[in-house]
Amino acid sequence: MKRKYFKKYHNLPVTVMFLAPAFLIYTVFLFLPLILTFWYSLTTWNGVSAKVFAGLANYRELASSSDYWLTFSNTVKLTVISLIVQIGAGILLAYLLYSWTKGMKIFRTIYFLPVVIAPVAIGLMFSLFYNSEIGIFNKILTAVGLGRFATNWLSNPRTLLYAVMAPQVWQYIGLYVTIFLGALQSVPEDLIESAQIDGAGKLQSFLHVILPQITGFMNICIILCLTGSLKAFDHSWIMTGGGPGVRSAYLGVFMYKSAFVNSDFGLGSAVTITIVAVSLTVTILFNWFADRKKG
Repeated sequence: MKRKYFKKYHNLPVTVMFLAPAFLIYTVFLFLPLILTFWYSLTTWNGVSAKVFAGLANYRELASSSDYWLTFSNTVKLTVISLIVQIGAGILLAYLLYSWTKGMKIFRTIYFLPVVIAPVAIGLMFSLFYNSEIGIFNKILTAVGLGRFATNWLSNPRTLLYAVMAPQVWQYIGLYVTIFLGALQSVPEDLIESAQIDGAGKLQSFLHVILPQITGFMNICIILCLTGSLKAFDHSWIMTGGGPGVRSAYLGVFMYKSAFVNSDFGLGSAVTITIVAVSLTVTILFNWFADRKKG
């Protein structure tokens, strides 16, 4: 009994020694700020005067705020569009690169390049593209005889939100192309060859052989896409400041405006907690469904 106990726990000090630095960093930079943020969300505080405990008043204010629910709706739309476009385009382009190996490294670099560019630069670039006078989008539409569709993309209420979404959705497609390409390269070639010998075409091989082999990578990409969309901030803030009002804002922009523009740190902290809560809930539910499907 003692021998089994010793074998089981004799490496415990070494394990603790290696985990301690990471745990300390997470505690200082993640857990403690999160706890403090939750405390701030229960107070009325402008960042200067003393904090006044307000209970759930900030959360009740959010529940009755039309601006909050509009930004929540915008964030959900961004999340859905990102999942469809980024994951769909990522796996499609990755499979095309995987099937066509000639020049793959060059195209992989080209697709990944936007990912390493600062979102601020991407936002400013697309702001120029959307300009009604000098923007390239309107010039292209005019050149191909579709000038009637030219508009000021960031002023038109019908196109504003989707014009702000487009740069973020486009920028990170390359990230998923790279991840899926690595996943495809890890699939054993003999499985694909066996399927093709049995008469499976490229589409059948992809659906019934390749996709089941990269399910784990796909789950990771979906979680990255979900969490990245829920904390979106940069592109909306740079291009429109979330305006007019909060028409083109996401939850992250609404949080920033509440805390640092309106000096309502209690309300801004409450928005932060809702973002964390939604992200955790979605991630846990997705992992639960994925494990249940796997089982």
